[in-house]
Amino acid sequence: MFVPLANGPPSSHDSPRLRPQMTRQEIEDAVASGSPPPVFTPSLRRSFRKDRQIISHEDSSDQQFNSRDAAQHQSKEAKSKEHGIFFRSRTSILDYTELMYQGSDRIRGLVTCFWTIVGAYLVSLLLSHYENNGEFLSRGLASLIFSQITDLILSDLGLVLSTAFVVPFVRVLWIGRWQPRFLDPRKLQAMGMQAVAELGWLVFWYMWQGSRGWPWTQRCFFALHTAVNWMKVHSYLSTNRHLAGDLKTQAELKAQQNPSKNVVAQIRTLDSRLCPYSARFPETQTLGNYAMFQLCPALVYEIEYPRTSHIRWGYVAEKMAGTAGIFVVFYIVVAHLMIPHLERMHEVGLMLTTVHLMGPMATCWLLFFFITFDSIANGFAELTRFADRRFYDDWWNARGLDEFSRKWNRPVHMFLARHIYMPVRELWKGSRGFESSQLLRRLRKTMPPSVAAMAATFFFSSILHEVTIVVACRRWNHGVFFFSQMMQIPVIILSERVKWLHDQQALRNWGFWVAMVFFQPFLLCMYTYNAFLPKTPSFNPVQTTSVSISAVNSTAAF
Repeated sequence: MFVPLANGPPSSHDSPRLRPQMTRQEIEDAVASGSPPPVFTPSLRRSFRKDRQIISHEDSSDQQFNSRDAAQHQSKEAKSKEHGIFFRSRTSILDYTELMYQGSDRIRGLVTCFWTIVGAYLVSLLLSHYENNGEFLSRGLASLIFSQITDLILSDLGLVLSTAFVVPFVRVLWIGRWQPRFLDPRKLQAMGMQAVAELGWLVFWYMWQGSRGWPWTQRCFFALHTAVNWMKVHSYLSTNRHLAGDLKTQAELKAQQNPSKNVVAQIRTLDSRLCPYSARFPETQTLGNYAMFQLCPALVYEIEYPRTSHIRWGYVAEKMAGTAGIFVVFYIVVAHLMIPHLERMHEVGLMLTTVHLMGPMATCWLLFFFITFDSIANGFAELTRFADRRFYDDWWNARGLDEFSRKWNRPVHMFLARHIYMPVRELWKGSRGFESSQLLRRLRKTMPPSVAAMAATFFFSSILHEVTIVVACRRWNHGVFFFSQMMQIPVIILSERVKWLHDQQALRNWGFWVAMVFFQPFLLCMYTYNAFLPKTPSFNPVQTTSVSISAVNSTAAF
């Protein structure tokens, strides 16, 4: 965004990236003297930065900080160096409503044009369906989605409320007065106790889901929501276990008599971790603090998040309306454009069905993105006054699956980076356990820590995908999701090591889009044709399609 500081707004045809950063008086003097204004260069930009400046999307949103956030910016930067992940006030790149609130309407016509075309196409599609079937909207998928809806809502509410066990767990075992001595949060026993608690909670709710007799759609939704809540539980317990260890270490250092300068510096460092902003650990260990974390669209727990000053209820209403509208479009595309082709797949073949589904599947994928990250996530962020709205980056410019995985879903990416990638990287760098095996020593020498951490992250993500799909479908799918995820690692390494391929940015982006448009419907057809097709006449293509679409979309979501 081009923000004038002194001399008025630029004209509508001005380009902030090409225009020289000069004051108006200097440009008029140059034109009057007969010499053209100089071409824009980085040096000119630096020279006239005091008069005019280009503020990026994130920097402009940073001006919305609360006053205390600006005063604590230095503490935040120190924390970012340590953890590599931190939150700050930012807006979503494609949040059209937020841009309108900020007074920017550059994409207004594009958004209006897009949804007008979508609406016109849907009207034509509904009319064609009425001419052929005597009804505007297919009802088969709706009856499946809303069957046993009351049981699903109550079970999901119980799932969310049950995660509150983490608050007494932390207070009693790690920071309470009656804390067992053998459960020091800095030792492996505490980590083992945390793993047992998380695994027990996860197994209980997966078994609960299996006993309800839900159709495919309910099972897939509940399995995905269980995985999301487990990530919140794990982040809350892991972060607070580290903070409890820092609290004990700080108490031990303060107990020393005549501490040295290094000890005093360590105490200050630990204090900045325990109180990065205005809230201090362990006073933050309350049900209210956890409830706010549960409602925030974030999977990485922090003591305190950047907040907005108030709730814009009009913004919330618009996001709710957007969620309902996109869901209707999603339903029409699935029921009218996808299910008919899948019903005829055994007649026309898998590959031809894949070609027919490339357009509808890509449309469902984009609708899933907008309803999840633009409508639902931004709506909950506004209700909780959660100021960091950077739920995604420019994933459409991705040059490979590794870049796409970082930019498509930032909440999950931040969780994997904080709790999988960084710990494995540090372990690979400094662990002495690798010295006991010759094979591990050679592997450590040949594989950089970043590659080892990336492989571990993809392995964990692949296992999480496979378990979620198996639980949702009650069927092992021959590890297709697992192997499809793990096969990304050699592709990523190849694209980085081969210099010619690394430099072909446009070609790599084309390759990414071709792979996403083709392989998602291919996976859908393969799962529908092989894994979800019973050999009995009771085959229901609506149920099969619903869970398959949800499964393929969940792959991109994770």
